Amino acid sequence: MITFSDGHNKFNFRVAGIAVHRHRILLHTTLQDDFWNLPGGRVEFQESTDQALIREIREELGIDIRIDKLLYVNEDFFEYDQKNYHEIGFYYTFSFPEGHELLDREGEFPGVEDGGRLIFKWFTVEELQGLSVYPEELKTDIKSIIDGRAVLKHRIHHQ
Repeated sequence: MITFSDGHNKFNFRVAGIAVHRHRILLHTTLQDDFWNLPGGRVEFQESTDQALIREIREELGIDIRIDKLLYVNEDFFEYDQKNYHEIGFYYTFSFPEGHELLDREGEFPGVEDGGRLIFKWFTVEELQGLSVYPEELKTDIKSIIDGRAVLKHRIHHQ
């Protein structure tokens, strides 16, 4: 994984995926967090970002996905778990295999990685508006993502 620490600072090279099905978006959280975010993880050395996302979703949910397109390149600066993070993230839209049972899941459900440490849930556009979610732009961009009008964006976030 491409991540390293220097004192109270931590760098991550992250990849995440945006899956939309029936006007719902898939997010995950953990029992310790009070926010939701997009599924994904850290890129490994000698691994492309699209292949990292395929690997991460396979590890987290046990499903092989299809990458659609790169939507965001994010530079995030934030504090989490008493560390100052600098994170570079590539965010792709992706699709699950047609007809997969996960597409119809209701409510929260555990992932398969680390004994179900990650909790997943599909959220409607309306539900998304009331969530603490990162990146926050999902709330404003979700409609253009759903209808396919979203274009590649580079964003820098300071919290």
